[in-house]
Amino acid sequence: MKVSVCITTYNKEKYIERTLLSALNQSADFEYEIIISDDNSKDSTVSVIQKIINTHPKGNIIQLYQQPKNLTVNPNMLFVFSKCRGKYIAMLDGDDQWIDDKKLQKQFDFLEKNQDFSAVGTDSHIVYLDSGKTENFSNFPDKEMSINDLLEIRYFQTSTFFFKKDILQDNFPIHINANDRCLFLLAGCFGKVKVLKDITCNHFKYDESLSVNLKYEDVKSDFNMYPFITKLSNKINKIEFKRYLYYTLMAYPSIVSKADFHKASRGYFLYNILSKFSLNPKKLYAVIKWTRYTIKQKYEIKIENNNFV
Repeated sequence: MKVSVCITTYNKEKYIERTLLSALNQSADFEYEIIISDDNSKDSTVSVIQKIINTHPKGNIIQLYQQPKNLTVNPNMLFVFSKCRGKYIAMLDGDDQWIDDKKLQKQFDFLEKNQDFSAVGTDSHIVYLDSGKTENFSNFPDKEMSINDLLEIRYFQTSTFFFKKDILQDNFPIHINANDRCLFLLAGCFGKVKVLKDITCNHFKYDESLSVNLKYEDVKSDFNMYPFITKLSNKINKIEFKRYLYYTLMAYPSIVSKADFHKASRGYFLYNILSKFSLNPKKLYAVIKWTRYTIKQKYEIKIENNNFV
């Protein structure tokens, strides 16, 4: 088996048919399987999947697992990984859609030809279902990244991520919010990561999306990534890693107290200054000024969006 497509679902009856058909419609010259784990959905998600298994010409490549009780996001993801037989794993969220039928082939070919890379992503469309707006996710054509590059902005979306199965670790942290970011950094521990210019996926955002309703404590759990990744890689910049973690803790929560925001902003201020420290007074002043501006901007955004509780 060359490729395993991993899909996790929970109450995705409105989206799962579109998602699954986009995986079945892939055109590849190699064998691939689709592994789905439903996390004890309360709607008709499983019935939709089962109908596709029974009626689609390629339904036999789907393996469906139904969890008897809710595992939650990360344990369910790790369960899916444990069932994969492929040399490579392709991620696909249960409400996203691949729009390029050569997506798997392109990524497979790239990693087969470039053994010093551990993973490859692509560009994608972000589709806001509530407003109808569409935009490109990254616009970073053919960029090569090291592990420290992956501490900057996100260069690709989770449903475009394609990686070597053998990078997976038994002690992958369960209690984190950004499991995708942790996977990206894990890949960076074992090789370079590529983002292709191709737009291969529609990533859908809507009001009930997990990513738009984050609590402070959820984002804070991502600090559990730090010991896991730093033990695997001696190349990662630990100060930059802390800067990234404090930045996300300051910027990402949509439900946060002002006291917690200020705690996160102090951590971001410290590690951002340390990461860009200069003995040149003008350069140091510019870094301090920009850091304070960033904190003020994030604070004002939270005021505007009524994020403080």
